[in-house]
Order: sequence, then structure tokens, then C-alpha cells
Amino acid sequence: MDIYKSFSEDEFKLHITKLQKSMQDTSIDLLMLTSTGSIFYASGYRSWYLSSLFRPVFVLVPKIGDPAIVLRYLEKSTVLNCSWIKAIYCAGSASRNYGKLDCSDYIEGISKFIKTLDFEVKTVGYEGGNGLSFQWPLQILDDIRKCMEKIAIIDGSLTIMKARMIKTPWEIERIRTAGYITERAISDSFKDIMPGYSTEKDLAAGIASRMCANGIDNISYLTVNSGTKKLSTFNSYATSRVIQPKDLVLVDISGHIDGYASDLTRTFYAGYELPNEYLEMSELAQGSIVTGFNKMKPGMTVSELNNVIEDYLLKSKYGEYVVHSSGHSIGLNVVEYPMLEANGTEVIESGMVFALENGIYPYDKSIGAESIYLSFRLEDEALVGENGSEWLSGPGKAIYSFADFV
Repeated sequence: MDIYKSFSEDEFKLHITKLQKSMQDTSIDLLMLTSTGSIFYASGYRSWYLSSLFRPVFVLVPKIGDPAIVLRYLEKSTVLNCSWIKAIYCAGSASRNYGKLDCSDYIEGISKFIKTLDFEVKTVGYEGGNGLSFQWPLQILDDIRKCMEKIAIIDGSLTIMKARMIKTPWEIERIRTAGYITERAISDSFKDIMPGYSTEKDLAAGIASRMCANGIDNISYLTVNSGTKKLSTFNSYATSRVIQPKDLVLVDISGHIDGYASDLTRTFYAGYELPNEYLEMSELAQGSIVTGFNKMKPGMTVSELNNVIEDYLLKSKYGEYVVHSSGHSIGLNVVEYPMLEANGTEVIESGMVFALENGIYPYDKSIGAESIYLSFRLEDEALVGENGSEWLSGPGKAIYSFADFV
């Protein structure tokens, strides 16, 4: 494989085939992809340029045939290097000495590509829900609607997510590797905590530096919460708070490799001898995830899997302190469709990857969940298989303490 390409040509073709099959199932003639993850999935194109809201990029996937990309001329070489897309529509200012422009702007580029197709485009799907969103300013979407009045422009996010929810072996290995690196960065950084001196930011810096040193190329988030008051915030970022002796510390972290994410939650006790109550609650959190893993199989619904995990906790003596559902699919986005929730109807299939998570969060019932003062959560990634599930990270230790590093 060309070392500059994001993935192999066979992987690229597989992604397009999956998208087109999903389009046929939902009667969409053309997908108009704008989010960073979907653009990468359907083209291999990755660039910091996608963070700019002033110069939109579109990947267009027809129900039959090869996809196209519409973007600024100066990004053409990046597309040629990392993507397998051959139909490139470059826009830009005619007064600049770029080279030959294919279109004056993105609307003309989209229109030109549509005219090359051997079928009439009646329905265009864009990213408008189910965990996806139109990445560019909404005025651009309004402009597209006005210029294509005879075409129905509808939410195609479920079409996209259903194609992406079954992972290929290449995608699975990226998630596995990201999880492996994240796991070790967390445990190695726990070991370096010095109660009374180390801050939450020190811990976050240690984790981030270890992740990046070992191949993580993007960190979506790195949350650190310690101490009674901070634990009620669930997923807030690290602060200058000094971690104190016998503090409980909870970290929730996502790092990516080649676009694909890990999502791990781990808990640490800043002491040597764990209080029995802490061990009991953390082992319940771990037990719920392991039970879900053992029960997970093709054919069950996501609500059934959610209930297996949640019921394990609800039936314990701490059941009144369960406050959220039990996880989500994961891939190019940290949180993807389908979610594990009580009203979810999607049927689980072999090849899906889930971040399984839940926990125990004691709080003052007379006040509400904002008074949470302890947090015991575990989160790991697991692959659904035809003949049994497979951990892609962990399974994590119920709770770490300094005794683990003696």
C-alpha cells in the first residue's frame, strides 16, 4: 500500500460498498458527507483544514458509481496523497495563480458532479441527526437547498451510521491498539501521583504525553475528577486541584489512531488500603460490564444489552445510585449509533464494537445527582462476534491503588 494513503484501496472500496448498500435500503440517491469522521470513512482524506468553518469540504457518494470530493484547490495535493477518490472538484478564487479550477464554489462543484451521474438524483441525504451533524455553517445548507429546489434534501445520518456500525478487521485493530495504549498510559500515570503535590492537570499531562509517545494521534477528551466536590461533575476537565491522600480519582479518556477511538474509564484510590465500601462498589461496576460482555451476542437488541448491565447494578444494595445507561457504539466518533439505552431497538450484529460502561454514584437523595460524592465507573471496548465476544481493551481493574505498584 502507498504509505501516504490513509488505508488500503480494498478498505476504501469496502467502505463505499457498505454506504451504497445502506443507501439502497433507505432510497437515498446521493450522500453529502460533511463531518470529519464521515469524510475520512468515505475518502481517506484527513487534514487540519477540516477544522475551518470558512472553506467547506464535501464528499459525495452516489448510490451507484464512484464518490467525489469538492474542496478548495490548495487541498488537492492532500487528497491525491491520502485518498483514493479520483473525482476531485477544486474551487477557489480565479484571481489566484492556483492552476485549473473545476468550479467556482462548492454548490457548482456539487451540481457538476450530479450531472455526471447516469441516474436522476431525487434524494440527497445529509448528516442531520443520530450522532452526526452538518459540519459547516447552516447558511451553506440553506444555500444548497435553494439551488437544488427539485431535489429532496433529507437527514441521511442513520443511513451513514448503519453502514459504519459494522466494523472491518482494519477498523477493529485500530480500536484495539488505541485501547491498549490508553490503558497503559492511565495505569503508568496513576503510579506517578504524589498526594499533596500532584494536581489533576499533572495527571492529565502524564496520561496525554504517554498516549502520544506511543502512537495516539488525537485526543478527543481527557477528563480527570478527584475529591468529593469534583466527582459530582462526571466528565469535567482537569483542574489545578491538588490530589489529596485517600482521594478517589476518576479518569475518562478517548484517544484515536488513524481516526479510530478508544474510550476508557478508570478509578484510582490515592492510598494503599482500600476501604471495603470502595472495593465493593467498584467491583459491582466491574461486574456489570463483565456480565454485559458475557451476555452480548448477535440477535439481541441494544435495549436488552443495556438492561443486562443495568439490572446487575439495580439488583445490588446500591441500586438506587445507578444514574445512566450502559454505553454506546464506538468507531470514528467516540459515541456512535447505536446507543445502549432502555428504548433502543437496533438489533446487535457481529462486527459491532461497543464501549460498555456503568457504575455506582452515591449521592444525597434529598438533593439529587448533583450531590454525587463518590464515583465508581468502569468502561471498556468489546467486539461482538458470532461465536463469542472479544475484549478490545481491558477488561479493566475494578479500582487501582498504590498497592498495585509496590
